[in-house]
Amino acid sequence: MSLANKYRPTTFDTTVGQEHITDILKSKIKNSQQSNHNYLFFWPRWTWKTSVARILSKAMNCLDLQDGNPCNKCANCIAINEWKTLDYVEIDAASHTWVDNIREEILAKTDYPPTQLKKKIYVIDEVHMLSKWAFNALLKTIEEPKDYMSFILATTEIEKVPETIVSRCQVFNFKKIPTDKMIARLQEICKQENLWYEDEALDLIERMAEWCARDAVKYIDQVSVFGDISVKNVTNLLGIVGDNTIKEFLEIIKSWDRAQIFTRVDEVHSQWIDLAQFAKQVIMYIDHHLMEDVEFFLKISEFFGEILSMIRYYPYPNMVYKIVLNKCVSGDETQVEMKKEKPSKVILNETKWSEESIWSKQDSSSQAPQNDTVETKKVEQQSEINDELFSKIWDQIDSKTLQHGLKNFVHVKSVIDWRIELIVIDKMTEISLKKEENQKLLEQKILESTGKSYSIDIEYMDKDAYFSQMML
Repeated sequence: MSLANKYRPTTFDTTVGQEHITDILKSKIKNSQQSNHNYLFFWPRWTWKTSVARILSKAMNCLDLQDGNPCNKCANCIAINEWKTLDYVEIDAASHTWVDNIREEILAKTDYPPTQLKKKIYVIDEVHMLSKWAFNALLKTIEEPKDYMSFILATTEIEKVPETIVSRCQVFNFKKIPTDKMIARLQEICKQENLWYEDEALDLIERMAEWCARDAVKYIDQVSVFGDISVKNVTNLLGIVGDNTIKEFLEIIKSWDRAQIFTRVDEVHSQWIDLAQFAKQVIMYIDHHLMEDVEFFLKISEFFGEILSMIRYYPYPNMVYKIVLNKCVSGDETQVEMKKEKPSKVILNETKWSEESIWSKQDSSSQAPQNDTVETKKVEQQSEINDELFSKIWDQIDSKTLQHGLKNFVHVKSVIDWRIELIVIDKMTEISLKKEENQKLLEQKILESTGKSYSIDIEYMDKDAYFSQMML
């Protein structure tokens, strides 16, 4: 048995980090307040939602409650733990999406009372995956459940669950497990498994798991193959690095030496380090050490965010690093050169001037030639419309599919004469953007964000060709 399953919580008291929920549920069970409410557990992934659903199911049916916790020894608890009863059903909505699945698995059986347990329990995991018609079929049963029946729904995306369903459930918001409690849990598991560990190694695993309990325990299980939970074993087996490696990498970037940076990227790649995970680690390191060098760290975090958004869609992850970091180095070199030769333009590029302040600045200098006025207007326009602003505009799009395409496959090529040219590197996104209603939606959002009306031109470019061009 894997450690993740072996140490899965079996009572409310062993559920780490969710006391704000388990204390309420335990109190309800202790005080015999087992109303026929439906429950909805949400947010985020792997924070014991399904485990708590199973514990609650056992508690509602337990024959020998222990201070509100299921005993895990009576016939009903054993039946649920060992899947030996038809009165407890767990359904994965991802594989039971359609209305016929709901009718077969639930609706056709609701008229029959439990044969063994006190209550018939239906746990629907990832409930947001159900189709619109499946939700409609389920609604009536959830709205007026039989006395002998309860529904427990779990989801990571509550915004996709219809309000009609949410309003008929008691909603519990799970939280990310705090660092100290996660570390304490990992230490407890290591001691019970007689595994020697380094505190730094457990810290590394906790950060890599990103508050997900199952991931953290899974990593302990993987590394335990080598016997010890040491930093060396964690980094070698899981393809991650320690803080010293990240610190050294950032120092090399700070040197703005392109050849040295590219060489270091190749070295990291040759060590079989997961470059997507490495980018996450760099961002987490920056978050923890931000005040040590605020200006540099904030600037670099934007580039590593761009690496993360690109790396999933490009077959050569080390090239993604070189493409993005090349822009970082080139931008810094350009700024240094411009500060030496043309300080007035650097000020315009680095400062978010309003249109009124730019023109008033021009009026106060009667000796400025006319062609400088045109150039100033273009600089202001370019600084106003950029990928950063578009990222904020994309967040306002309701359609998740369209929003995903805009964030990952669309880049600003140019802004000329109130016309925005967009490069699209995904065919499906291009088709979506060329729909008249979507173009009007984007133009409206841009107008709301900038106060100015722009038209949009779409240009499709092959992904490999686009990334190759960025290196030129």
